[in-house]
Amino acid sequence: MEISKTKNAFASSFKVFAMSLALVFMLPIFCACKKIKLPEYMLDMDYKEGFKIMQLADVQVANSDECLDAFVDISEMVEREKPDLIVLTGDNIYIPESDEVLLTFISCMEALETPWAPVFGNHDAEGVLTKEYMAEKFTSAEHCLFHSGEEGVDGVGNYVINLKKKNKIMFSLFLIDSNMYHGDDHSVYDTIHANQVEWYERAVGILKKYNGKNPPLSLAFFHIPLFEYADAWESLKNGESTGTATMKEDYPVVYPGYENTGLFEKAKELKSTIGFFCGHDHINNCDILYEGIHMVYGLKSSRYSYYDPTMLGATTITLTKSGIEIKNTHFE
Repeated sequence: MEISKTKNAFASSFKVFAMSLALVFMLPIFCACKKIKLPEYMLDMDYKEGFKIMQLADVQVANSDECLDAFVDISEMVEREKPDLIVLTGDNIYIPESDEVLLTFISCMEALETPWAPVFGNHDAEGVLTKEYMAEKFTSAEHCLFHSGEEGVDGVGNYVINLKKKNKIMFSLFLIDSNMYHGDDHSVYDTIHANQVEWYERAVGILKKYNGKNPPLSLAFFHIPLFEYADAWESLKNGESTGTATMKEDYPVVYPGYENTGLFEKAKELKSTIGFFCGHDHINNCDILYEGIHMVYGLKSSRYSYYDPTMLGATTITLTKSGIEIKNTHFE
């Protein structure tokens, strides 16, 4: 009888121990399955194979009449290409004297009935409107995806759009404010600041944790080009890189900010971003695969301010299983 009780007690103890041991080993599985909470500056869209992004660059309209005229061409391109998302890489409006041009611009974008995501250029807030005021108007528009960004990080509008399928992030889009001018000298452009590069690194880290192993492939959109656009152009001319380019700006051809704060090198290190997309230099257009990253100048998207008539339209990016396909969509 005593032996039977001992056996039963041992069996019961062993059962508890085994269950506890199983829970210990299963704990990492439970933790891995639990998704982390993404920060507010990360917005969601549904992903589908062949997701199409249209980049509009430097629409740069100064009043409502110019805006309505510009959107005749833009609307035609959108109808032709049927993008899933429109990204505007800054200088959307030009030195506004009132909010009328901004409100008209937003109304025209909303009429396209397509999700759209803007960043600021150096001219958007050069007039009477602040970035904060424009950000408020953007966030109140039905089809606009915009977030002012993480508090304490320079710029207005550093945010991420995650393209998700069944709660997995398939692609991420970084939208970054490249700021305006360096000090009071409007001949010297500002840059993406060091704390924005740090923000980018943190965000990639969050995305890596969310996806469980590797960060999703990503693209980055901003206005003022990086220094490495000049390096990519030289590399292409020397036959060391592949791609296409029409670079018609005066010497030095590429007009970056005043300082290189290391976004390109950080992107290479983190192995997430496979394409940079900018505007700013109206008569530069390229897609150069440089050190594993597509360096792209989008086509200028209106007939306002200076332009080359053969280089007007939009840049269309199609997301594929293996990466991206890039083409120019010209005005008809």
